[in-house]
Amino acid sequence: MPSRGNAARKEKPRPIEGEILMDEKTARRVRLTRWRRLLTGLAVGLLIGGSVGLYVSPLLRVQDIEVVGAAAVSRDEVLSLTRLEGKSMMRLDLAAAERRVESIPMVQSARLERHWPQTVRLVIIERLPWAFWQIGPDRYVIDKEGIVLPGSAPLESGPVILDVSGPPRLAPGDHVDGDAVILAQAVLQRVPQTLAMNVVTLEYSPQQGLTLTTDAGYRVVVGDSQNVDYKLAVWKAIEGRLGREAMAGHVLDLRFGDRPSFQ
Repeated sequence: MPSRGNAARKEKPRPIEGEILMDEKTARRVRLTRWRRLLTGLAVGLLIGGSVGLYVSPLLRVQDIEVVGAAAVSRDEVLSLTRLEGKSMMRLDLAAAERRVESIPMVQSARLERHWPQTVRLVIIERLPWAFWQIGPDRYVIDKEGIVLPGSAPLESGPVILDVSGPPRLAPGDHVDGDAVILAQAVLQRVPQTLAMNVVTLEYSPQQGLTLTTDAGYRVVVGDSQNVDYKLAVWKAIEGRLGREAMAGHVLDLRFGDRPSFQ
C-alpha cells in the first residue's frame, strides 16, 4: 500500500482565496503582456510629450512668409493680413488667412502652403485690368469679372462701358453688373467674326442691359448674355434681308428671342 507520505506529495497545490495558480508558460505570457502594456504606455506618453514640446517649441513656428505673384499689391499689406508670423506650424488656419488676403480688391486668389519647418509660402494671382466702367465723367477700371480695381491699376487703353443709369460712385472692390461684362467680352470678339463689323460703343442700363453701336452706323440692343449665338444669327439674318446701308440710323432690338424689333 502506498504510504500516507507519498499521497501527500502527489496532492496538487490548492489555491488560497484570491490567488490564481498558473503554469510557467502562462505566467511568462502574462509577464510579457504586462511589459508590452508598460512599453506602449511609455511610447504614447513620449509621443504626447514630444508633440506638446514641438507645439510650444520655436523650432516649428512661422519665421518666414514668402510672397509670390504680388506686383500691384503691397507686400506689407499682404503680410499684415495673413497674421501667421510666430504661429505654430502645426495649427495654422490657412483658409482664414487666404480669405483675408483675398479681401484686397486686386487679389483674385490666394493660396498658402506650409514649407517645414518654419516657412509659409503665399501664392497670389492678381486681377488684371480689362476695361473701363464709366459713370458720367468718372471712369473706373474693372477686370473681366466686373470687379472695380484701385485707380492705380495700370490700363492705358481698353473697352469703355458707359453706365447710363448713373448709380452712386464706385469704390475698389465693388462689383458692377457681371452679366453685362461677360456679354461685352463676347460681342467684342464675336461681332467682327460673325458680321464683319466692329463695335464702336457699349452702353449699359438695368432696363435694357447692354446696347452697342457698330461702325455701320446703327445700334443693337443685345440685352443679357443668354443665347448670344442665337441673337447673332438673328442679327445676321436681318441685316442680310434689309441690307447694311438701310439699317444705318436705326435700332435693332434682340432682347426678345424670335421676336426682334427694328425701329
